[in-house]
Amino acid sequence: IEGLPRPQAAIVMQLRTGHAPLNAHLHRIQATAIPDCDHCPRIPEDVHHYLLICRKYERQRFALHRKIGRAASELSTLLNAEVKALLAYVHQTRRFRKTHGE
Repeated sequence: IEGLPRPQAAIVMQLRTGHAPLNAHLHRIQATAIPDCDHCPRIPEDVHHYLLICRKYERQRFALHRKIGRAASELSTLLNAEVKALLAYVHQTRRFRKTHGE
């Protein structure tokens, strides 16, 4: 994350540590009532779900797969080696705009 603007570096670190403003973490710190994804009933919205599974972001995930191939299916690669592609995905999903802006 060296050389990234502070807001982008913060997002990457939050995703790496699991402390991103996703419902599973927000529920853990009692900031939301339920840990579940707003789009996938009874499935906790954690980093793994947000980046690799959530059906709400299929279009953005498809673009990510086209850009970086198989690496888009590997959480550790996304969070460490493909940070720029990860940030493009985060920006396209607009999931953190309430907490981090555009």
